Amino acid sequence: MPSPNWTRIIIALAALVSGAIVLATGGTIDINLAKAVASASTVVILFLLAFDKWLWRWPGIRRLHGRPIIHGTWKTELRTSYPDRQDELIECYLVIDQTYSRICARMLFDRSRSTSMSGDLIRENGRCVLYYVFRSDKHALEPDTNPPSRGAADLTVGTKPSPHLEGDYWMERGTKGRVRTTGYTRMIYDTFPGAQQGEYREAT
Repeated sequence: MPSPNWTRIIIALAALVSGAIVLATGGTIDINLAKAVASASTVVILFLLAFDKWLWRWPGIRRLHGRPIIHGTWKTELRTSYPDRQDELIECYLVIDQTYSRICARMLFDRSRSTSMSGDLIRENGRCVLYYVFRSDKHALEPDTNPPSRGAADLTVGTKPSPHLEGDYWMERGTKGRVRTTGYTRMIYDTFPGAQQGEYREAT
């Protein structure tokens, strides 16, 4: 579903097109004009919805807006200051569901999972960064030493020598860590075991 701001843009443009048609015809409204207004509004809405979902990814259009495509599942390595796992290189999977107006990030672990509550891609100082705030929840059978918690992450979107993401995260309970992707697939996975079975294009 488009973001609230994107929905407002769609409604405003549809109203603008409708108003322009009315003005162009001298302000008179009849059945044919009403049909024309409805058809024009429908075309605008369908085009913007298609742009938000798919068209913005087309190579020719991407050159106009420059927004990176990170939609898919990223095989990821994570190091954490969390005492129980601070000596491990943790395997996990960053799943990103992306449209032009919205981005949702989920991290799948063997013992827990996290889901973003808000997020966006921001260009700053010549780089593109994914910022998001998330909630982390352990699996039901895991010990209570890892309670539900909120956190935030900033991941730089790198393009050379191949697409990858790398950055840091912080938890409200004081732990923090470093994240680096090592592989990518366009597939969207919902579970850790499922993501483990995926085939990934390795980062170089």
